[in-house]
Amino acid sequence: MGNEEKEVTKPECSFKFHEFTANVGDLSIACHTIKMENCLYVWIGGKENAMDDLSFAIGSPYEKEPLTTKIMGPVANDFSSNLAKRLSKKLSVAVYVSFNVQVDNLSLPGIERRLRDEFNSHPEIL
Repeated sequence: MGNEEKEVTKPECSFKFHEFTANVGDLSIACHTIKMENCLYVWIGGKENAMDDLSFAIGSPYEKEPLTTKIMGPVANDFSSNLAKRLSKKLSVAVYVSFNVQVDNLSLPGIERRLRDEFNSHPEIL
């Protein structure tokens, strides 16, 4: 029995990366997204490259709203969970959100609006 060499082809990476910065009021934010097969990861942060918060949301055939869970970070801070839930519902994919910016309730809609504008301008990241 001979040693047959089989040529192995590796599939191309299907991950799509995108990043942008924005000013929302007095707040400067950076956003990084990674689009994977049936999944999206969104990191929102400031000047520090920290990841102190992470939530996950996924649609369920048994529930009207996507199911969410806080993977890390304070449970009282529900910005990432709420954003993950809304994105998962809108995009019909599983969504991870890491929200690492101290904001008030007035800044949050501006951040979400900027994120939505970026998704509309770059549909390839969805």
